[in-house]
Amino acid sequence: MAFGLIVSTKSASLRRCWKHADRSLPRAGATMAAVLTACGLVFAASAKAEPVGTVKARTQRMSEPTLNSRQDGWYNVNDRLKLVCAARGQDTRGFFSSTIPNGGWNTLWYKTSDGHFVSGVDIETGTPNAVAPDCAGRDDHEVMPAANAGRAMGQRRLTNSGAEGQCTWGALHQWFEAGGYYPALDGNAMDWAASARAHGWTVVTDAQPRAIVVFQPWLPGISAYGHAAWVNSVSERFDGRWINITEMNNGSHGGVGEWWTRDVKEVPGMSYILMP
Repeated sequence: MAFGLIVSTKSASLRRCWKHADRSLPRAGATMAAVLTACGLVFAASAKAEPVGTVKARTQRMSEPTLNSRQDGWYNVNDRLKLVCAARGQDTRGFFSSTIPNGGWNTLWYKTSDGHFVSGVDIETGTPNAVAPDCAGRDDHEVMPAANAGRAMGQRRLTNSGAEGQCTWGALHQWFEAGGYYPALDGNAMDWAASARAHGWTVVTDAQPRAIVVFQPWLPGISAYGHAAWVNSVSERFDGRWINITEMNNGSHGGVGEWWTRDVKEVPGMSYILMP
């Protein structure tokens, strides 16, 4: 432990006091603190500073250690964040993924002094290990599970497997924007519900946000290959449930590579691949 002296050791009175204390204190077990106390000096232990991390890539500012929680903006490159505690949450990829084995996925999150969470994979602390105490031991926070109940984490990929400019590419891109990774899905859009189940993702037939909606080809206005889009929100209206979607290459509203956002009424033949 380090002590900060208030009085300079160059003082003549301090030298006399020190000499007197050296004679009066027992030789065995005499400590620096005892000598300083005998001289009437004030000393204090240096406080241990909270660990600090530097943001290396623009990254989400989340209410919990999961991308499925509320996002309250962003942390920007070179922001200096005080790290209050560490938590294990949803695994993510980011700036330091190239240094992490097994695909670069990381479950370490930090709670910052502003009360939000940031993924450790985008924060430089000098070590891949946690540099802050465990959040689970703090009274002001209960660590959330890595994924919501009923939303399984399936197999992931590092690249967009959809055909560029098509609806499949657009839906996967929107998923990546929300979660930072791509779900493993194969085939045309009409095949995605079955493919998602095979790769471990949760698929349901009731509309939910933060999901990919899959339209089967027999629905009005849908091509022979089916259609896929990202679900932004779900609302109840007098005539049923509606979803707000963002899509690419909608034949009636935009061509290859063009984005479109619209409301769609939920009908049989639509299924939803849920993001945890």
